[in-house]
Amino acid sequence: MLSHRPFARLALALVTLAALAAPVRAGVLDRYLPDDSEVVVTVNVKGLLDSPVVKNNLLPQFKAILEEEEVAAILKDLNFDPLKDLDTILVAAPGGNDQDKGLVIVHGRFDLERFHKLADQAAKDHPHNLKIHEVNDGKGGKLRVYEVGIPGQDVPLFVALPNGKTLLLSPGKDYVVDALRKEFSTEKPALKNKEFQTALEGQDAKQHIAFAAVGPALARNDSLPEQVRAVLRNLDALGGGLTFGEDIKIEVVGVAKTVQEARDLSKTVNDGLTTGIALLGLAASGNPELQPAVDVLKSVRCSTKDKAVIIKAQISSDVIEKLLKGD
Repeated sequence: MLSHRPFARLALALVTLAALAAPVRAGVLDRYLPDDSEVVVTVNVKGLLDSPVVKNNLLPQFKAILEEEEVAAILKDLNFDPLKDLDTILVAAPGGNDQDKGLVIVHGRFDLERFHKLADQAAKDHPHNLKIHEVNDGKGGKLRVYEVGIPGQDVPLFVALPNGKTLLLSPGKDYVVDALRKEFSTEKPALKNKEFQTALEGQDAKQHIAFAAVGPALARNDSLPEQVRAVLRNLDALGGGLTFGEDIKIEVVGVAKTVQEARDLSKTVNDGLTTGIALLGLAASGNPELQPAVDVLKSVRCSTKDKAVIIKAQISSDVIEKLLKGD
């Protein structure tokens, strides 16, 4: 007879992860989220662009890229300004490293007529690089799915715009089609892993970059070093995020299988920090450019609360400026 203890433990871990989130909660799942999601990263683009640290340090470089002739021409044809028209980007996957699994959901403002017109012309001029598929919208109409060939890549990218506020893309056509079918659904979004859904609904809405994952799902990615995968296998859940203001605040919470394993992991992290600060500090004495990295390590704090390992760090605006300038 199968034991239900591992599943109960995972449920408890994910609920713990949700409970440790800050008081301001996101609360509602994205309607297009794949049902098999066990790893989710959310980027609040609009919030990031409005934050002082990004405005002062990164925005000028980003604007320079957008103003490059070829990029600017494409954006003009699409009537799309990333600085004004992007709101959020959400990346979801079931874990592992299968190339055709996962979905990117982009919310903002998209000129459907311009997008379709440009795609029609591209499919006509470059049929080997762009193909147009049509799928039933469930209401007697059709929705387009674009198959985009990426130079140098074996796997194409499938793209669709169910409306003027959403863009979907995935290396797996099924993920895009399944998301499109949710466009007219009246059912509430629901994940197969209900405990992971609870963790997602408990995310801090103030974080500009937020993530949540089932530990074993991340451990299935065999492109990660084995030492990292071993740590992830011992974490039932992992979550956290980054908040950008005048500085950058980082918080990561991992839920271990036992209280002792949480303490052991915290000790490993703290021992590693002590060693890293000493070694990097020694190197920085001969190379001042490394001092900002030392300051970042010194800001890291690792503690435990029952089975949870909590890592926090704060990177000041001065350190950020030095890191970017290489001073």
